[in-house]
Amino acid sequence: MADTKKDIVEQAYDATPYTSHPFKATAPEHLAAVATLFSLEPPGTGNARVLELGCASGGNLIPHAQQNPGGRYVGIDLSQVQIKTGQRRIAALGLQNIALHHMSITDIGPALGQFDYIICHGVYSWVPPQVQDAILRVCAENLAANGIAIISYNTYPGWKFKEVVREAMLFRGNKYENPADKLAHARGMFNFMHEMSGKGSVLNQVLEQHAAVLNGQFDDYYLLHEYLEPYNSPCYLSEFMARAREHKLAYLADAETQSMFVGNLGSNISEPLLRECGNDQVVLEQYMDFLRNRQFRHTLLVHAEQQGQIRYQLDPARLAQLHYACVVDSGGAAITHDDAGQSIKLGDQQLLITGQVNKVALQVLGERFPATMRVAEIVAAVRQRLGREQDVDTAAVDTAAVDTAAVDIGTVVKLMEILIIRGAVDYRTRALDAAYSVAEKPVALAAARADIALDPEFMPTSLWHQRIPLNIIQKLLLPKLDGSHTQAQLVDFILQQEQQKMLEFKDKDGQRIADPHALRTEAGEHVRNALHALRYNAVLIES
Repeated sequence: MADTKKDIVEQAYDATPYTSHPFKATAPEHLAAVATLFSLEPPGTGNARVLELGCASGGNLIPHAQQNPGGRYVGIDLSQVQIKTGQRRIAALGLQNIALHHMSITDIGPALGQFDYIICHGVYSWVPPQVQDAILRVCAENLAANGIAIISYNTYPGWKFKEVVREAMLFRGNKYENPADKLAHARGMFNFMHEMSGKGSVLNQVLEQHAAVLNGQFDDYYLLHEYLEPYNSPCYLSEFMARAREHKLAYLADAETQSMFVGNLGSNISEPLLRECGNDQVVLEQYMDFLRNRQFRHTLLVHAEQQGQIRYQLDPARLAQLHYACVVDSGGAAITHDDAGQSIKLGDQQLLITGQVNKVALQVLGERFPATMRVAEIVAAVRQRLGREQDVDTAAVDTAAVDTAAVDIGTVVKLMEILIIRGAVDYRTRALDAAYSVAEKPVALAAARADIALDPEFMPTSLWHQRIPLNIIQKLLLPKLDGSHTQAQLVDFILQQEQQKMLEFKDKDGQRIADPHALRTEAGEHVRNALHALRYNAVLIES
């Protein structure tokens, strides 16, 4: 007898394929860094064995295979349409270390092999219970002894409110077979409720929260799968972990580690919660989910045997071993080299930073972005910036407990701890060799050049595992960024493209620039801006 539930899911994704792209939170490099942060010894990522459950057309997995030729990558998906799309792209790119298979997660057994990292993003909540159980079973049976699995899912209590929206949309939209008709009528139901609900009512507040999402902020494929899928089963973190423990899996962390630290809620909340929860991290985070009305989670799991090694109190020695990157924005004002407090935006966090060393350390990190720095490198750069002559014993920082009395090392380690807790810094276990300045002969990631050569409309993936939208200048330049062309030659190339009508430069009145000198000046500015954007988005590498 055919598996009707499996057929329903397969048909839904064949009819409306889910756009497949990289998810930064699922990158093995990030998972390894989180595991290291909490005192585990994760597998290396350069030659890792990686399995993705529900890989769609491989948009999240293929970039890893491109960047790590020594690794082995396997993707599984129930949609034959999406698997074939991914297989065609893999063949066109000539990749030999990745395979995508059209099969059900329920059919995976030990024969598929062991994997260092298992990724399951955007699947768990949208499949029937037997598939959810199979996901956890695979994470238990096919995960290496020190491996890490990540599973994302919709969670309560936040989805309690979204369920009202989903069920109302399904009530009207389910009459229609065609996905476009289904979504159009479901949107109509939402808009009707939004207009007719009493202002200030609980229902109106819920609908207000979703108005932007349902009216243009997200693509149709996302809305169809998020709101109108046959299955959508949110759960509490505590429920999810109860199921995971049945498979002898233990909680490690959330991919968004800043959400784990109760201190971010303030001492008036953190102190009673810590007394209530003791040392149970899952219970603590479940309380915080209630307070935050959380809707989505990325849960990292390990084998139960590793649970005793996990430490949630951050170790200064481990912090000193990591590599850091940070977007630093002082709002146009210079970062002052004194101890006075200064408001600085770090990523999406606005923090008041005090202390000369802290402020100069952030200045240095900001200048190096998107490349990474270790604590020893930051300290050396700070000392040079401040005119100090003391040497940093890099070996001691790498291998021994950090001496907080050592000149500035302890200060920088403490700063990194604060930034991790606040979610204001990215970190990795190995250096990210992104360019922090534009070379005379710029070099872009080989994978990005291959992607754009294959499809000029494709969004390449950065070293931080994020897709990067490109303008016309960047699309034209990217295949040329192999280290053999000077910036002046790149300007000549863009001028040639302009002559061939591939693009057009216009003056302030909207007229095509005809003067050769003005045209070269305009092209030069566009090339500089394009190269700067590619560098800032971690597409250029150190040559």
